[in-house]
Amino acid sequence: MASKVYTDEWVEWNKKYGDRYRQLDGSLKGMASIEKRFEATGKNELPEAYLLGFKPDGNGRAILANGNPDTAAHQAVYVPGTTANLKNIQGDLDRMGALWQEAQSAAGGKPVSTVTWLGYDAPQDIVKDSPFSHYANDGAPAYNQFMDGLDASHTGDSEPHRAAIGHSYGTTLIGSAARQGDLNADDVIFAGSPGVQVGSADQMDVPKGHVWNEEADGDKVPDIGRYGHGGNQWRYRGGVMINPSDDLFGAQQMNTGEDGWEGRKTDSAEGHSEYWKPKSTSLFNQAQVVAGEYDNVHLED
Repeated sequence: MASKVYTDEWVEWNKKYGDRYRQLDGSLKGMASIEKRFEATGKNELPEAYLLGFKPDGNGRAILANGNPDTAAHQAVYVPGTTANLKNIQGDLDRMGALWQEAQSAAGGKPVSTVTWLGYDAPQDIVKDSPFSHYANDGAPAYNQFMDGLDASHTGDSEPHRAAIGHSYGTTLIGSAARQGDLNADDVIFAGSPGVQVGSADQMDVPKGHVWNEEADGDKVPDIGRYGHGGNQWRYRGGVMINPSDDLFGAQQMNTGEDGWEGRKTDSAEGHSEYWKPKSTSLFNQAQVVAGEYDNVHLED
């Protein structure tokens, strides 16, 4: 079996420059992913892409929209979770590309914009970092500011319909944003949430009935994460360590496991990373919420 032998010179070089090299390499990979998205415009009906924010330092930041959010009737702003960084942004861009295609087909001709918001320092290690709340608390004000900015810059004929979407630890950030300030959204969609720091959908700063949740079969994050990020209800028959998958939280539970229904073939989301799988029930349901077509959402029985 082959083995690596490091020279003294390499060890010394890695000590001095290794971290910087890996950071630059990650930034270049992220930039290549963004360039790839720009080159995909017009393919598979994808709209123009708009780079709304970029920073190569550290783990990197990037905010990229499918479709012009300033003129869109429906906006969706997605926050990725643990291990998200500029180097690995390709998967998150693909998710919002898939959501744009599904939501645009549901929107009755009205323009849709889906935004990948990597505007915070996400936890990078599931064990060492993700149990802590400061990543969400530190990033939440920037998310609120961005959502307010979408409001201020909009030039459409009417007020846009806006959804906040979080995956995994990204849902914790959205919960923190609602807890710390005014969440400028009409709907909130959680997928694979470990908890959102509050114990009730009523605390999410959106109209009653407009907090939506998805938990796929086989997704262990909601059960484990509640011990670090679950919310509390200090009232009669209340509870502790509540996450959006619990009935007590009061979210609308969207189906992720239907294999299809009359007139449409769909697939099930079967794990923590499959909520945006093409042709899945979970993706279909998110798109209906983004497009404001609530009657089309398939809820859990």
